[in-house]
Amino acid sequence: MSLNLLLDSSLAKLQRTGDRQVSHDFTINFQPPIYLESGNYKATLDELITMSYSWFNINASYGNNKIRWRKKSEEWQTLIFPNGMYDYDDINRFLQNRTGKIDPKDKDSDYIFILYFDYTLFRVVILMHENYELDLSEGKFAELQLLGFEKKLLTGKKNFVGAMIPNITGLISRLANDVPSDVLYSFSTLGLRASWPFQKEPRWLKWHPVNKSMINSIRIWVMDERDNPLDLNGVESLLSAC
Repeated sequence: MSLNLLLDSSLAKLQRTGDRQVSHDFTINFQPPIYLESGNYKATLDELITMSYSWFNINASYGNNKIRWRKKSEEWQTLIFPNGMYDYDDINRFLQNRTGKIDPKDKDSDYIFILYFDYTLFRVVILMHENYELDLSEGKFAELQLLGFEKKLLTGKKNFVGAMIPNITGLISRLANDVPSDVLYSFSTLGLRASWPFQKEPRWLKWHPVNKSMINSIRIWVMDERDNPLDLNGVESLLSAC
């Protein structure tokens, strides 16, 4: 006996339930319940029919939206990034707009900070005027590898190169085989475009045992590789399970 189930977050929101239903964490209730005949059953995600690359890589809930900067003779200032999906140009633009140029009165003056991704080194480079400091030691801006820098204070020289290959997208990549896990499917953001919908069909299905004779509900939730809820910002998701 096999079952094909359509799991639609928009339909889940229409069902009467005391729990709050959101597109990245929803429960489908079956009325009447699904009764399983005797035997062993396994479940898997057959197809991710539609989901949108709508989650933020910089988010206050992740603790990665703040850095500090200052001119060495002055007090520290905290720079807070609004929640959003940022690429390196976006981060550089926001940083420069908030910190300004070395000489604000000179339109040809260099910016205090210049940030870019070096395709030769595969690292992020930060150019900084020697009279200034950039503090990446607090929070998770550096820890989550948005820039590939260690959590430390940048000071004392002009050019800094990230120690690690950065991960600006927040990869979804978890293993379910041979370890206790409730993950039905994991995937990478490689090739996805921000705000665009996408489909996924697993090449290898990850089967998980079903230890019930009756199914009255199925819960689906989406997490990143650090087990943080991956908020889709209200964009609906549709999956097929069997």
